[in-house]
Amino acid sequence: MAKNGGNNLSFEQSLSELEKISEQLEGENVSLDKAIELFERGIELSKNCSEKLKTAKQKIETLTAAGSETDD
Repeated sequence: MAKNGGNNLSFEQSLSELEKISEQLEGENVSLDKAIELFERGIELSKNCSEKLKTAKQKIETLTAAGSETDD
C-alpha cells in the first residue's frame, strides 16, 4: 500500500486504494493496530477523493456558466 499523502494520487488511484483497504478490513484477520492504520489511510484517501470531486464540480459549473453566457 502506497503511503503517498493522498493529494499526489489521482481520483482513480485513491479510489482503488480505498477499495483494497476495504477488502483488507472486511476479509482478513487484521490486528487492531493494523485496522487503525488502514482506517487512517482510508480517511486520507477519502478526503482526497472528496477534494478531487469538489474541484471537478467547480470546473464543470464554471464551464457551464461560461457556456451559457456565450449562448446569449
